Amino acid sequence: MVACPALAADAEPDRLEPAPPASIRPLPPVDDDDGSGVDRGFFARIRLAALGDPQDLTEPLLPDDLAPPGQPPQEFEPPAGRKLPPGAKPGALQQAIITVTELPRLGDDGLGLTTIDTSLTIGMPAPTVDSPLLLTPGFGATFVDEAPGPNDPGLPAGLYDAWLQARWMRKIGQQLGVDLAVAPGWYSDLQTGSGKALRITGHGFGAWEWNEDLRVVAGVIYLDRYDVNLLPAGGLLWTPDDDRRFELIFPRPRLAWRVARESRAAQWLYVAGEFGGNQWAVRRDDGVSDVVVYHDYRLLVGWERRPEQLGASWRLETGWVTGRLVEYYVSETADYHPGDTFLVRAGLWY
Repeated sequence: MVACPALAADAEPDRLEPAPPASIRPLPPVDDDDGSGVDRGFFARIRLAALGDPQDLTEPLLPDDLAPPGQPPQEFEPPAGRKLPPGAKPGALQQAIITVTELPRLGDDGLGLTTIDTSLTIGMPAPTVDSPLLLTPGFGATFVDEAPGPNDPGLPAGLYDAWLQARWMRKIGQQLGVDLAVAPGWYSDLQTGSGKALRITGHGFGAWEWNEDLRVVAGVIYLDRYDVNLLPAGGLLWTPDDDRRFELIFPRPRLAWRVARESRAAQWLYVAGEFGGNQWAVRRDDGVSDVVVYHDYRLLVGWERRPEQLGASWRLETGWVTGRLVEYYVSETADYHPGDTFLVRAGLWY
């Protein structure tokens, strides 16, 4: 299940903030020599606009899967003498993430889900740093806690997904940016060999910078799912000042405020909406191969810490989960509507 759980960012991410807001413009030149006398060559010249978690805006556009923009801009300042765009990381490793999401089972009609998601992003010029290629392998595991008896929806104890996303971004002129991604993945209970476990997801976005504070985003997200195959996405990203970031973008709107800034980190408070869920190929107890889809709707409030210097960031979220649905698409099993629950999520990323 996608953990529900990144446009370029200006200096002052969550998420997706995980990236700083910024206008779409060429990145500054980077010296090969960082003052140590060592030419760092190819990898030293990789400078991607602030990447945060999968939910933030990155240069020049949006995020993965169901998480259009979501986080306040990244806070860290480049080391003295290093010419880096705000939030960018030197070298090929641009991002490493682990997120744990808990939806407890409440009552006899409840369904508990514990999801662990991890990913690693490597960046490279394609062919220059102004149009980077990001390669992101990821793995997720969802553990199911079902109510016994007639309300049991018959889900496997474990559901897994492994994927590799290739994402290319490019600026066209000073105001327009494009963000394209494709991600083949395997989504199953690891017990079935059904080819329906293979899904190819992706997205295509365009962003127009109306002015330095307002950006218009439009595009589509391809989920390759039975319940929602193609999802339109878009809206407005408004950053009236360094302490406020309003991401009025479907399907993951977010309103974020920087509530404190210290010598070592900044603290952000935000509220967000989210469309959660995923699809897996499974083998049922009777040995029949099937496809199951789970989805829900979430209203969240979160707290995030962003370091002033390059380092680790963390986020804590909680909220209410409603509109829950489990559907089987091959067998004639009736739909199951688990009761509402709440969500607790913790994320750590570099």
